[in-house]
Amino acid sequence: MGDKMFHDMNAVSERLAAWLGARGEIGAELLALQRSSGGYSNITLLGELRTADRPQAQGVVVRIQPEVAAVFPDCDVCTQYRTMELLQGSGLPVPPLLGLEPDAGVLGAPFFIMGRLDGQVPNENPLYHLDGWFHDLTPAQLRQHWFAGVDGIAALARLDWRALGFSFLMPAGGETPLARQLTYYQDMLRWSEGLSGRNYPLLWRAHAWLAARQPGDEATSLSWGDAKLGNCVFQDGQLTGMLDWERPALANPVDDLAWWLMLDESLCTGYGVARLAGLPARDETITHWERASGFSARELPYYDVFAAWRFAIVMTRIGRIFTERGWVPPEAEMDLRNGGSRLLELLTERHKF
Repeated sequence: MGDKMFHDMNAVSERLAAWLGARGEIGAELLALQRSSGGYSNITLLGELRTADRPQAQGVVVRIQPEVAAVFPDCDVCTQYRTMELLQGSGLPVPPLLGLEPDAGVLGAPFFIMGRLDGQVPNENPLYHLDGWFHDLTPAQLRQHWFAGVDGIAALARLDWRALGFSFLMPAGGETPLARQLTYYQDMLRWSEGLSGRNYPLLWRAHAWLAARQPGDEATSLSWGDAKLGNCVFQDGQLTGMLDWERPALANPVDDLAWWLMLDESLCTGYGVARLAGLPARDETITHWERASGFSARELPYYDVFAAWRFAIVMTRIGRIFTERGWVPPEAEMDLRNGGSRLLELLTERHKF
């Protein structure tokens, strides 16, 4: 499905309504369908669904697999859907699902539809450290929201991933989950360099450091893959949604904690702005996570680097996309200069690599 199809959203709405009707949603109507400006690895549509059984419209999200790789060299909406499907009933607040279409015959690409959750998501543009509804919370409310999110990733770490059916994420041939991740992002780095025509020596130095210091005998949990405030839905201080399951993996339980801490720091230290006063400190967050998850954060220093390295690789692609679309000027060199790369530079100084 090319972008030109989005010039006629009525046609897209009609196809989706017919597809839902064939799945038993009698009288399905997709209303006010529009393309979301957020997200760069999927095509995301937002709209309202009305059916004969549910005449009051409910918010829905349509995720469509892109024809051309953008942020990641691969995008698999089927794995995203399967992950959320397996997590239904787990106690985690994942979106309700309305159906998956793995065939490209309906819209020209695989897609799925899920319900839109009520609540608010902390904003990253502008940075929640500087402005927005989350920024304006009281210190007590900030702590409540922050720890609600940390409790969510701790609950994820405690899940029995084998019993839930996530063994399909385990690497074959005796490869460890960490080794698989290192190989994946190493290949992604080469791919990104090929697309941009640039070299990223800092990222290769970090890879060498990580490859040489892989922890052994690690605990394994299901990893969200993008655990951050910006993927949490809150309502009245409670965590009501965990969004964006694009990169699920098996990993050391502390991996999601490292990503959570790194993303928050990348949005303040990484851009040279003060961290939002009232947010719990790193040490307090680690202690809370250890108590809530039942796991040790002993390997966190390694995973701090691992998280910053992966994020800096992702930002090489996002930076190029922003530049190509004219959202930032070329001289900004966003693929080289961003919150992730800045954190990685600071970690380089600390660990001397």
